[in-house]
This record gives sequence, structure tokens and C-alpha cells, in this order.
Amino acid sequence: MKKIFASVIAMSLATPAFSQLAPNLAGRDTKIKTDVEVREQEERENAFKSGLGKIPDGKATVDPWGNVRAAPSAKQKQQREGSK
Repeated sequence: MKKIFASVIAMSLATPAFSQLAPNLAGRDTKIKTDVEVREQEERENAFKSGLGKIPDGKATVDPWGNVRAAPSAKQKQQREGSK
């Protein structure tokens, strides 16, 4: 009985791993692309890549609180250096 129980547990643990190796049964009717479809896909990919090239580079990081905080005064700098 213990052997049967152990084998059932082992099988239940191995089932999810085994199911990843199973062939795609839902994808049996895969359609082979025609030359026109291949060319259209290549055109879309090329347009996408050229569009990515037109995006400007991002600016340096912006401090959203930069205008709110005042620059530290000389007195504050001396206090910080003295506390070290």
C-alpha cells in the first residue's frame, strides 16, 4: 500500500514537468506563410526598427524635487563635514 501511495505521489509531482514536453495538440493546423505574408511581415519589422531609430535618446535623470529643495548653504556644509 505504501509503495502504491508513494508511486501516486511521484507521478502527480512528475505530471506538470511531463506536460511541458507534450506536443502542441491545439496547433496542428498551422498555416505555412505565403511569400506575400513573409514580405509584409518583413516590411512591418523594418518599419518598426526604423521607428525605433527615430526615438530620441532620453535626457539625464530629472530630479522632480529639485525646485523644492534649497541648495545647502555653506553653514550646513560645514556642519555636515564636522559631524563626520
